[in-house]
Amino acid sequence: MNIALLDDEKHCLESLALDLKQVAPEAEIVFKSTKPEKALEKIPDLEVDLLFLDVQMPKLNGFEFLEQLAPNVPDVIFTTAYSRYAIQAFRYHAFNYLLKPIDEKELATVVDHWRQKRERDRLFQENTIEGLLEKMKRDGIFQSKIAVPVFDGYEFIEVKDILFCRSESNYTTFFLENDGQILICKTLKEVESILNKHHFIRIHQSYLVNPHHMTKFQRSDGGYVIMKNGEKIKVSSQKKDLVTGFFETVKKN
Repeated sequence: MNIALLDDEKHCLESLALDLKQVAPEAEIVFKSTKPEKALEKIPDLEVDLLFLDVQMPKLNGFEFLEQLAPNVPDVIFTTAYSRYAIQAFRYHAFNYLLKPIDEKELATVVDHWRQKRERDRLFQENTIEGLLEKMKRDGIFQSKIAVPVFDGYEFIEVKDILFCRSESNYTTFFLENDGQILICKTLKEVESILNKHHFIRIHQSYLVNPHHMTKFQRSDGGYVIMKNGEKIKVSSQKKDLVTGFFETVKKN
């Protein structure tokens, strides 16, 4: 977790930093300062998870500071020598507050409660549609599959199972391993833009192939490749160097 510290008293700032190293050794203090105006300039550009913020500071107190920092406000733990600020702290949606001088055990308890809250928030977020999609991205689910529109909805296809795609006017047929076929309502040009990041090769005006499933390049009859399922696909003259280059690279490896 990334932590920022703001307190106009330098000895309080350094003491808190030392205590945090003891109770949260995994944390990184990405910013600490005694100057609120400097913090307003720097914190928005940092990925701060938790901000320890002094209430009483000259020129700009902690509450005024948060108003100017909004809307990009991280979780906040106020630090103050006066308990009367507690109610106002929670009005500013602070996670908690600590009374100075800060007790290390109380600091450890508050930080641990914050960790638990953060984990609950993460689990809740991952149970929303947006959170689930984000988790799938992190886990690499979308790197290995594509969703293609079929007549009655969408179908997920493992990219590695696609041998080649053939143009059918305004439609495209996917030829899959185990002799599977899927006709989708997209042009081959649209399919090419989807599969481009997976290194598919447009070897002919009507064909887009997965190079991992090419087994042979035949120079006769104008040049064609033989796919894993035995299909022979003609190679256009403009793409012959690309195809032969692929086989040369595989041979060298």
